[in-house]
Amino acid sequence: MGRDRGAGPRSIVPSLAAMACVLALAAPAAAQIEPIPQDRGANGLALALRRIGVTPRVLYVTAHPDDEHNGMLVRLSRGLGVRTGLLTLTRGDGGQNAIGPELFDALAVLRTEELAAIHRYDGAEQYFGQSVDFGYSFSVEETLARWGREAALGDVVRILRSFRPDVVITLPVDAVSGGLHHQAAARLAREAFRVAADPARFPELGLPPWQACKIYQGGVGGGPATDGAPAMTVRTGVYDPLLGLSWQQFGSVARGFHRSQAAGQRMADAGEGEASFVLMDSVPAITGPEADVLDGLDPTFAGLLRFAPDQEKAAPFLRADLQALQADLDAARAAFDPAAPGKTIPSLRALVIGLRALSQKLAGSALDPVGRAELTSRLDDEDRDAQAALWLAHGLALEVVADDDVVVPGQSFNITARVVNQGPERVTVEGMSLLAASGWSFKILEGRLQELEQGQVGRFRFVAYVPAEARPSQPYWRRPRGVDRFELADPALAGRPWAPPDVIGVFRYRSGKAVATQTQPAHSVYEWPGGGEKQKGVAVGSEFSVRVQPEVTVAAIGARAPREFRVAVRSERKAAATGRVRLEVPAGWTVEPRETALRFAREGDEVPARFSVTPGAVTAGETSVRAVFVDESGHESAAGDQVVAYEHIQERRLLRPAVARVIALEVAVPPGTSVGYVDGAGDEVDTAIRQLGVPLTYLSADDLAFADLSRFTSIVTGVRAYETRPDLRAFHHRLLSYVEAGGNLVVQYNRPEFNQAPAAAAAGAPAPNSPYAPYPASVTSQRVTDENAPPRLLRADAALLTTPNRIQAADWEGWVQERGLNLLAARDARYEDIVAFTDPFPLNAGEKAGALVDAKVGQGHWTYVGLGLFRELPAGVPGAYRLLANLVGRPRGR
Repeated sequence: MGRDRGAGPRSIVPSLAAMACVLALAAPAAAQIEPIPQDRGANGLALALRRIGVTPRVLYVTAHPDDEHNGMLVRLSRGLGVRTGLLTLTRGDGGQNAIGPELFDALAVLRTEELAAIHRYDGAEQYFGQSVDFGYSFSVEETLARWGREAALGDVVRILRSFRPDVVITLPVDAVSGGLHHQAAARLAREAFRVAADPARFPELGLPPWQACKIYQGGVGGGPATDGAPAMTVRTGVYDPLLGLSWQQFGSVARGFHRSQAAGQRMADAGEGEASFVLMDSVPAITGPEADVLDGLDPTFAGLLRFAPDQEKAAPFLRADLQALQADLDAARAAFDPAAPGKTIPSLRALVIGLRALSQKLAGSALDPVGRAELTSRLDDEDRDAQAALWLAHGLALEVVADDDVVVPGQSFNITARVVNQGPERVTVEGMSLLAASGWSFKILEGRLQELEQGQVGRFRFVAYVPAEARPSQPYWRRPRGVDRFELADPALAGRPWAPPDVIGVFRYRSGKAVATQTQPAHSVYEWPGGGEKQKGVAVGSEFSVRVQPEVTVAAIGARAPREFRVAVRSERKAAATGRVRLEVPAGWTVEPRETALRFAREGDEVPARFSVTPGAVTAGETSVRAVFVDESGHESAAGDQVVAYEHIQERRLLRPAVARVIALEVAVPPGTSVGYVDGAGDEVDTAIRQLGVPLTYLSADDLAFADLSRFTSIVTGVRAYETRPDLRAFHHRLLSYVEAGGNLVVQYNRPEFNQAPAAAAAGAPAPNSPYAPYPASVTSQRVTDENAPPRLLRADAALLTTPNRIQAADWEGWVQERGLNLLAARDARYEDIVAFTDPFPLNAGEKAGALVDAKVGQGHWTYVGLGLFRELPAGVPGAYRLLANLVGRPRGR
């Protein structure tokens, strides 16, 4: 598939890393296909004109997605036109998910995409470290030890040397709110500020040293500790007529895309918003007061002279040429007319030509090589920005549409590129090509070089050939089990959110004597289930995607009852297909049927199969069941794509082995146990209950209002269900009546919203006791973050620790990420705290109860579970399953 399949424009890039260089031609959010309204037409041109000639760069360093001050990012990038980067050391994979089931690596995929959606609004460029978010931490030392201090420092140095900012902003270095990952990120940024300039440190990065001018702490995260240094306050509540909102308000819109973190949609009030910063370090030292983080930096073209102190002799033309560029820019801005954007075209053409001419002159100058390289890099920034403005001034539009969104190795598909000239002046088409990774090839079917007058359309059609060895579109990073640092499939991509899009359209055109380029990822258009069109980038998928359910199950030692496994195979083949699917089980186990024949009539067909597996003699521990599909040619597939798709993000795929983990353990559930379940926010505890062999019924709003709840021995509310289910809050009194009559209500952890009825919460009224607890109590923000914190049993004889399974020391071993969160503060003697933990961290000193609290209410029981079972059960922790069996298996009235 690697050979040329026809004449015509064809372009192949040898590697994904090389392909990434092409994206420098595009806007910072190149992987986002659809521009927001503010970036279109005359308004988009006005914003683009702001960016040209603004030569400083600012890098913002944080720990997690949502640590950034969104109003400040909008101020810098949108309001002032500064090239602004955001380095987020983790991808937020240790957090919770308010909108779906994704956790761990899948949550990292979701949160990476949410930041990409945010940057469509704030205009920042996103970079990442390789550190894993292992959950809330009360210790900088723990954080740096688990991340690997030197490796994490190298991540920051890498971006400092590649992005080469003048100003660095980071989080407060001594603040404790939000967890000590924040402090760790700030300390790493402060150290990297100097280390990045030392050629003896991290030479393996292969990047030249870089010394930024200054670094500030502040923004968000509890406020900077000043140590006597004056704090600078920057207003972000300034109204921006091009955005139609203040910078802070526009940042609020952007922040709303942190939906997996339940980001609030509250719009900042007009005029509201500020950010405070304290100078941490500077080169050379700054001693006087400052009013802005950009103080001391000339933001115009003339500011580039700071990189060429020897320019009077080595490049005597530089000052005059920079003045000429500034004159062209000033002329373009003066000519701007929202009713006639084309008036800026002559000046923008001159600017593009002048920028390239100056770069060529610099290449032959006697300037110091380091300064020459930096000047050239900054001029490249301006060239990109000038091209973006020229495109908008001409009113050009580019669409690169594929007739298939998920392609498979060895197939071909069609791509159509349309270029429309909507402006007053003609342009000349210089070329249209496609870029992809090594091995891809393209054949042009239609298209010619031509002049496009106003209203004319240039059309190009290609056939794209996917190589047989093409790898599925995947994150280039993955977390090895038990390690708190991502491994990279392609180290050359380190720091980037994703590998470049699989196919990129590159359009070259001539405006007068200026040649410019516009790029766009190839995409398909489809109807989102909620309504409206949505664009999806081309992705390489598995020809046959195999999934097995359940992904984690438990097998009681000694039990020989058959277990059901379901396999779903989806075909992405473009024609009918057949094959057979089987389960591979441990020796001594039996499976019926041995295999199942499957037939696929067309692409997109998903065919299920069901197997009954009878365990053999099992011992405590973990084994696995593997699903394998074999097509008619004998090719085996044993993995499937987990699709992460929501309305507010671009769809991404995560390849996962079709393997079910089987946890063998001593566990018992009383006969006759049945559970009613109230779905919460993205937890899979319901799945774990079914794996214990317990019948489970999901309770709808009608069920909560009218159904006979007494048929359930226990009712379980999902994670944060009182926050996400208005019907649960409305009919909570029926659940209490169910408990009083002898039922068992198990309430999984909730956030402090549990403490207030909706009306009181909206009014901001304090509520020390929850209206949803049977006696005085409230949910707190307390947590126990050390997953190995030893338990102290406060009621060793409690039924929840003894019946039907006696919870022992081994059941508290092998936990992941944390013990518990949002612990309950009980203020009534009728509550019984059953277990307590003590974190080893001074910032979370003292024993913490409230992780497992039981109360007798009438004839039944109300139990609050602050233990992080929603993490432990999908991770296959045996003790979590034994404890869950006790929670749901309590007989009515006991």
